[in-house]
Amino acid sequence: MNTRSLFLLAGVTALVAVVAAVTLHHGESAVKETPAAGKLFPSFAGSLNDSATVELKRKDGATTLRRSGDGWGLAEKNGYPVDMSAVRKTLIGLSELSATEARTEDPKLYSKLGVEDPDAEGSTSTLLTVKDESGKELASLVVGKEHAGKSFTAHQVYVRKPGEKRSWLANGDLGLKEKGADWLDKKILEVKRERIRAVEIRHADGETFLVDREKPDTKDFTLEGIPEGKELTYPSAPTSVADALGYLNLEDVVPAESMDMKEGVSTTSKFSCFDGLTITVQTKDAGEKTYARFEASYEAPPEAAGPSPSPETKKDESKDPSQSSAPDAKDGTAKDGAPKIEEKSKAKTAEEVQKEVSELNARLSKWVYQIPSYNKSSFEKKKSELLKDKTPPAPPEPSKEETVPGTEAPRTPPDPSKPPETNPEKPSPEKPSEEPKPPEPPKPPRQDRL
Repeated sequence: MNTRSLFLLAGVTALVAVVAAVTLHHGESAVKETPAAGKLFPSFAGSLNDSATVELKRKDGATTLRRSGDGWGLAEKNGYPVDMSAVRKTLIGLSELSATEARTEDPKLYSKLGVEDPDAEGSTSTLLTVKDESGKELASLVVGKEHAGKSFTAHQVYVRKPGEKRSWLANGDLGLKEKGADWLDKKILEVKRERIRAVEIRHADGETFLVDREKPDTKDFTLEGIPEGKELTYPSAPTSVADALGYLNLEDVVPAESMDMKEGVSTTSKFSCFDGLTITVQTKDAGEKTYARFEASYEAPPEAAGPSPSPETKKDESKDPSQSSAPDAKDGTAKDGAPKIEEKSKAKTAEEVQKEVSELNARLSKWVYQIPSYNKSSFEKKKSELLKDKTPPAPPEPSKEETVPGTEAPRTPPDPSKPPETNPEKPSPEKPSEEPKPPEPPKPPRQDRL
């Protein structure tokens, strides 16, 4: 081999080496940018506690969840509290989201997976961005459609990192909500029926009715002033009115100053508790929506309405003290070895109720709540809905002396197998109706033919 050939071979070898190096470097960059598998944000788990803002941008608008103290609020609703469990599910889900399969890099095909940019025409995607207090971005992801395949091991969704072409099928559940109001903490307040002594509902047309009971251990409430000829639709109908505050959720919320609750009020309901807590509810219809305003106060209850001791706490004088299961002072177990039974919570003191009133008003007075139809029906119930026409009493059965001719029950025919004197259907006459006939002469004996 001559010198020229050696130089030519060396040049080709060097060129191949350069091409290989460039190709390898490009491949390493691609792997770092879009890993074939593994968590999409491996370092985000260590920054969860630094999360201060969660932004969700869609074609039709944006939702901003912002941390405030120990809780989170919805910025678009003046910071009204949101469901903490929902925020936690989104943040933890984002930290655990892992890519499983690489999908299209063609922007023309993004819409099929729902991973196009949120501002694109006809976009259905959600741009999820998490930032810390300084505004530094901790994680950002375009979230598309859920995977339509049947996976029994994990929830799957199509995603794409902003600025990257590659889309992915990922395992994980972010729990994103469709609308901003869906993030709100739904519970307005909760007052169980056990606390309630009386409920008065006053309608705008002046109709008013009251249901009440004397003691907490009285099971059903009484409807006052039942009109003549009317009765309850069912025995516990008045009791259903007292359940209105037991399961009370919102659909949406608006600032109190943005809605006039002095005009057009439909009903005013007053719930009075045995311990003095009083909740006043005003409802107002606006189109197909119903709004409610809540106010708490303290009213000293009547002495006769004080809580009665429960059957579990009443002292049984007839019980043998040696058989008692009272807890032992040393180890907290019963004398007979049974586990210690916790006593029922005592009624709140006036000071405790007044503190509760202050806390409720601090939270409720700033807002007017949109309530669902089932809550509306409870607050706007009418007295007529608890009543029906009284059922007339059944006429008494006529006695034998009062039986109208032609209406007697058919008699049972006499039993021919029984003697006349023992047949109950055939009365025995006291006197014969006719004189007895003389006996007939005996007949001559029968002569057999020969």
